[in-house]
Amino acid sequence: MHKYFLKLYYFFRRQKTLGFLLLGLFIFGGSYFASKINLEEDITKLVPSGEKQQVLQQVLDHTDFSDKLIIAVSSESKNPDELTAYADKLTDSLNEKLPEYIDKIQGRVPEAGILEVYDFVYENLPLFLNSKDYCEISNRLENDSIKKRVEKAYNDLMSPTGFVTKHFIFKDPLGINNIGLKKLRELQVEKGFKIYNDYLLTSDEKHVLLFISPKYPASETNQNEAFIDGLDHIITTLNKDSQVKGDYFGGVLYALANAKQIKKDIQLTLSIAFSILLVLLIVYYRKFYIPLLLFLPSIFGALSAISLLYFFKGSVSAISLGIGAVLLGISLDYALHILTHFRHNSNVEILYRDVTRPILMSSCTTAIAFLCLLFVESEALNDLGVFAAVSVLTASFFSLLLIPHFYKPKPKKTKAGTNWLDRIAAIRYYKNKVLLGLVGLLFIVGLFLFNSVGFNKDLSQLNYKPNKIQESENEILNIAGRAANTTYLVSYGNDIEKALLENNELYEKLQKFKNQGKIENFSSIGGVVLSTDKQLEKIESWDSFWSNAKINSTRQALIRESAELGFKPASFNRFYNQLNKDFNTILLDDYRQVKSLYLDDFIDRSPGFSTVTSTVSLENPDPEVIANLETQDGVIAIDRKQMNENFLGSLKEKFNTLIIFSVIAVFIVLLLFYRSLILSLLTLLPIAVTWIITLGVMLVLNIEFNILNIIISTFIFGLGLDYSIFITNASLKEYETGKKVLPTYQASILLSVITTLLGVGSLIFAKHPALQSVSTVSVIGILTAVMVSFVWQTKLFQVLFIKRKARQKPAFSFSGLLAKKGSKEKLYMQQTVLGNYRFKNFYVEVRRDFLQHRERFLKISGFITEGEQVFMLNNNFGSFPVFLSKKNPEANFFVFEADTINLEKANNTPTANAKNINFSSVLPEDFKGFSVFIINRKPEAEVEKILKEVIPHHAQKVIILSSALATRWLLDLNFKITYRQSNILVFEKAD
Repeated sequence: MHKYFLKLYYFFRRQKTLGFLLLGLFIFGGSYFASKINLEEDITKLVPSGEKQQVLQQVLDHTDFSDKLIIAVSSESKNPDELTAYADKLTDSLNEKLPEYIDKIQGRVPEAGILEVYDFVYENLPLFLNSKDYCEISNRLENDSIKKRVEKAYNDLMSPTGFVTKHFIFKDPLGINNIGLKKLRELQVEKGFKIYNDYLLTSDEKHVLLFISPKYPASETNQNEAFIDGLDHIITTLNKDSQVKGDYFGGVLYALANAKQIKKDIQLTLSIAFSILLVLLIVYYRKFYIPLLLFLPSIFGALSAISLLYFFKGSVSAISLGIGAVLLGISLDYALHILTHFRHNSNVEILYRDVTRPILMSSCTTAIAFLCLLFVESEALNDLGVFAAVSVLTASFFSLLLIPHFYKPKPKKTKAGTNWLDRIAAIRYYKNKVLLGLVGLLFIVGLFLFNSVGFNKDLSQLNYKPNKIQESENEILNIAGRAANTTYLVSYGNDIEKALLENNELYEKLQKFKNQGKIENFSSIGGVVLSTDKQLEKIESWDSFWSNAKINSTRQALIRESAELGFKPASFNRFYNQLNKDFNTILLDDYRQVKSLYLDDFIDRSPGFSTVTSTVSLENPDPEVIANLETQDGVIAIDRKQMNENFLGSLKEKFNTLIIFSVIAVFIVLLLFYRSLILSLLTLLPIAVTWIITLGVMLVLNIEFNILNIIISTFIFGLGLDYSIFITNASLKEYETGKKVLPTYQASILLSVITTLLGVGSLIFAKHPALQSVSTVSVIGILTAVMVSFVWQTKLFQVLFIKRKARQKPAFSFSGLLAKKGSKEKLYMQQTVLGNYRFKNFYVEVRRDFLQHRERFLKISGFITEGEQVFMLNNNFGSFPVFLSKKNPEANFFVFEADTINLEKANNTPTANAKNINFSSVLPEDFKGFSVFIINRKPEAEVEKILKEVIPHHAQKVIILSSALATRWLLDLNFKITYRQSNILVFEKAD
């Protein structure tokens, strides 16, 4: 694979103009398409979907649960006039100075509104009565009752307020309309309020409440900041000039406080982190442009991912981009590894040979892990999976393509290791018994604790809550009577009629539960706004109740009783007309004409889907009551806290499944790259150990998982996987070549750790709980990952690979462990020979060559006798000499190989450490004692000349394996051919 990137490097090195043109087109195109994508700021996109969740999502999309701002005007003593005067000034100021930020202000009920409501109920009275109400009406039709009500009406007319009450008395002398008006009380949950000077006043006359519906959602922090600043200025000004004081609270205050604190925290922590990182990178690489070069591949990766999402979706969850931006720290590793390796070795060919494979492996495994998010039925997490996967793959490609062009390291004038980071990286951590014991102890403790780490489903604990806002919240909610738990019940249907029908049925249940004391109170339009079928049913009940006989007897009784007090027979004609009226059904728009009902707070009507909302007030949450209400088709309960907990609990279960998918997927990718079970396990094992230790430490420190840090844990998984892959490749390179390259790999990993800890870890100094949570888990996970990789993983490779080679044993493998030494193995010694090359890049080539020539090798081994010294010439990777040394352990072999690469590979086999074999690129000074010469292919002219000089004096046998080599000179030297077959020529010296 590295050869393709090397070709690209040389191509663009020759075609620089074309390279810069393509790069410019990519940046322009990526920026253009990425800027056109639509961001969706909906946290419910994190919610795993399902049949119920889809209905719930549809309900949430069509129902307004936005928090209103509650303004409380308070006085220490009873002072209703001063309170209402303050409220007048406040509403006037808001309407004058902040109209662009306010949708509506509620809490003021003018007299015209009261009359409007009264007349509306009067004109449609049957719709506001139920069977219990007709029992009460029957009682009022008794003669004694009629007499008392007529007398009361007379007294009210004679009182100073008679000019106001006469409008109601002559229309309804028996107060039947008041029975219907009681249903309107069910539109409000709060008790203990009354109307005074058109305002909502508490019963103790110490507080007036106003409700503001902001025009902008809580996510529009810029607009809301200007609104809250203006509101705060108005209230502060009024408070100075008044005996009463105003205060306010709403969810938007928390949203603003969180946005400001996050911005402040990030600016502070990242500015410090970036400054330190800038200095660190410049000092280490001695180039001022390195920080920019470092981030270029990550930026290009992000542009590619967003552009791809734009083409396929057109929109993306802002939450997924936010999390993805943090996870892109993984892609910085690729640039760091290339820069560090290039700094230690400026040969571009060696660079590509060393880093291409681990970087592509790392990006592929990380991308596969992220793509497993597609199995979670959550739109935001699907977006995150695609975004992160495309980003890391693209970043790895651009790292390999761009950095060797733009970074030109200076030739090193000092010995490696003089730099402070190099000295730290050169430490052999796997030899430190204290570190080995510490990691082992943490792992053992973690095994007992990891399964006990809790998951905090309470999103409120991730919010930044300033004390001032919390105090205002508690005080105002107590005044408003909203200290109890509020649950939303949403009736839904394909049209408004269906939704209203469901809501009417729900209303009857709520009424029943209230009477039974199961719920404290409720707010519903179920007794007010009825479906057409329900209206017809109500009108029929009215008509059935008011028979002609009952109407006439009621009329006669009223005329008789009122005449004694001076009323005329026609005084109550409007009431009699009401009893004889033919009532008709009304439409929702007719209800909505009465502005004082605020029906828009309860109803949402959209094409194909409509909702009607009710609220239930519970002193203590009762899941059984809510579950009972939810058994009704077309009704769904939404308790904000419970909903979040259910959502997040479901999300946690999805992540448990996701972890299993990710591990399986990564393991398969590792198997495809390494083609070895043991290497795949040794690379994946540190991730499992890291995870167990991290969870154990979290439990000891009393840190719980939450929605943010459980997602960020994928970041730790990705980084830990990067570290494991690079340690595996460093160990394999040392095993293959004998070169101590581990310090270089450890240096790049340490740079990654430092940059990540400076970036994410600095957030531990943030005041915002969410940032602290993310930072704490990240720091624990990253430090654990690097410690496990540097100590345990490296130690395992030393034990299973490096030290075994020093003891002339092949690297540990399951196939070698399970292999049976049968007669075939004793004959060809295939496992023994190939074990010297297992886990090496050229293993396939060696295996193919050995299997192709093993019969020849076996035949040649028969010509070598005990005690002979054999000189071998040109043997590639050394499998042939290794075979002969194993088949003839009593013979000694000197193997000459002029090719330094082949010599390095042969010299770094376990067998090369044996006493009976020696690989060298230098001919022996004295050939005395060599009785057998094996020539594999035509030697260099100088070597051939030397051999022709020494063979006549020392050789007893000469074995030629190359048909291109002239052999006449051997015959002239009194050698005779004793064997000629399978391209093997054996010459033995004649006596």
